[in-house]
Amino acid sequence: MSRAWCTRTAPLIALFALMAAPWAGAAEVRVISPQDGAGLSGTVEVIAQVVPPRAASLDRVVLVTADGRTIRMTPQFADRYTAALDTTTLRNGKQALAVIAFAKGRDEEMLTADTSKAWGSEVRSWEAEVRVAVSNPYNHYWGDLHAHTSYSDGCRVPEVAYRYARDTARLDFFAVTDHSQLLTLDEYADTVAQADRFNEPGRFVALYGVESTEGTGHLNVYMSPVPQLPVDLDARYRAIGEMELLGHFNHPSPFEHEGQPWRDDFEGFHWVPAADQCMAMVEVRSPEEEAAYIALLNAGWHVGAAGCQDQHGATWGTGGSTWTVALARELTREAILEALWSRRCYSAADRNLRLDFTLDGEDMGSRIARRGGQMSFLITVADPDPGEVVEQIDLFVDGKIAQTVRPGLTTYAWAASLDLPRGTHYCFARVTQVRDRMSWSSPIWVTVY
Repeated sequence: MSRAWCTRTAPLIALFALMAAPWAGAAEVRVISPQDGAGLSGTVEVIAQVVPPRAASLDRVVLVTADGRTIRMTPQFADRYTAALDTTTLRNGKQALAVIAFAKGRDEEMLTADTSKAWGSEVRSWEAEVRVAVSNPYNHYWGDLHAHTSYSDGCRVPEVAYRYARDTARLDFFAVTDHSQLLTLDEYADTVAQADRFNEPGRFVALYGVESTEGTGHLNVYMSPVPQLPVDLDARYRAIGEMELLGHFNHPSPFEHEGQPWRDDFEGFHWVPAADQCMAMVEVRSPEEEAAYIALLNAGWHVGAAGCQDQHGATWGTGGSTWTVALARELTREAILEALWSRRCYSAADRNLRLDFTLDGEDMGSRIARRGGQMSFLITVADPDPGEVVEQIDLFVDGKIAQTVRPGLTTYAWAASLDLPRGTHYCFARVTQVRDRMSWSSPIWVTVY
C-alpha cells in the first residue's frame, strides 16, 4: 500500500471509526429557563434542551439543586425537558442549578442494520449549569432556648413549663434545658416525652436539651439522646461534634466575676474545629456578652446570636427581656432546627422587633466567597409599637464598628455599600432602640479573593 493512498483515505477511515463508535460526540445540554443571573422566588419552571450524542439513548434527565436534591425532569416536546422547582425549599442567595442528562450507548457497532442490539453499555452523563439568586421571605418566630424546671434548680415540672411557654408567653418555640449534673435519666426521659407531647406543627415547637455546667463555662445542647456529656471541655466539644448535637454557648464573658468560682470564657474561647459546625449559637444580651461574642468570632467560631432568658422561675418566656428569633419557612421542629443550625437567627430585646440583615443578597448566618470586596448590604428593622424608635444601627466588621446610621424611626431600611479587603471577614448588625435596648444579628462570613 502506497503512502499516497494512506494519506488520501485516512480521513475516510477516521469517519467510519467515528460512526462505529458507541459514543460519537457529546450530548448537548442547555438550560433555557431560568437564564443565568435570574432572580427566583416561589415556584418556577426549569426548562432544558437535551440532545443526546449519536448512538446513544437518553436514560433520564434530572435537575439538581444547590442543596443536593434531585428532581426528575419530564419530556415536554422534541428535545425539551421541564421540572417545577419550589424555590422556598432552597436557601436564599446566589447558587447554582444543574441539569444532568444520563445516556446509554449501544454495545455493538452502529454500522450494522440489526436494530435488535441492546442499549446496554455503561451510563454516561453530561450537564449544564445556571447561576441564580433565590429570594423568598422568611417568617420570624420568637422563642426561648434556655430554661429550667425543678428537675434541676428551677421550679415546677417540664409539662407546666411547656404549657406556660405556649399558652401564656405565646412563644413560637421553647426548650427546657435543665442542668445535666442534676438530672436523673427518668427526669430527662420525661422532659423528652413532654416536648414530644407539646410539639405541634404550625402552633408550637417544643425542643429539649440540657445545660452542661462544668466550671469552664456553661453550654446547651439540644435534642441530645443522653443528658450527660464529658466534664473536660475539649472532650465535651469532641462528643458534641461526634454526636452532631446542636450547641449553644451560655452567658459568656471575657471577664472574671467576684464570688464566682468559675470563668465563663470557655478556657479563653479557644477554637476546636471538631465542634465548630455544631456550636451554632451564643447568648448576646449585653455589652459584656457582645465582647464575648466578638471574642468567639475572632477565635474562629461560627456562632450566631441568640437571646435567652435562663429562666429559673415560673415565668418561662415572660420573665426576661430577650428572645431568640428564628427565620424559618414554617413553624415546625424541622424548620426551626434548620434555621438554628444555619445561624439564621438573632437576639431581640423587643418582643416584636423584626430584624433582617443581608450582604450581597445572602442571609445572616451565610458563609460566602466573592471575587472583589465591593458589595452591598441591607439592614431592615421594624417595630409596630408607636414610640419604639430605632435610635441607632451599627454595622460591625471583624469586631469593630464600620458604619453607623441613626434613623430615629420605628421602621427603617438601611442600604449601603461595603468594601472589604482580600481575606476572610465577618459582619453583623447591632440595633439600639429607646431605653438602650440592644439587639444583635447573626454574622455573615465572607471570603474575598
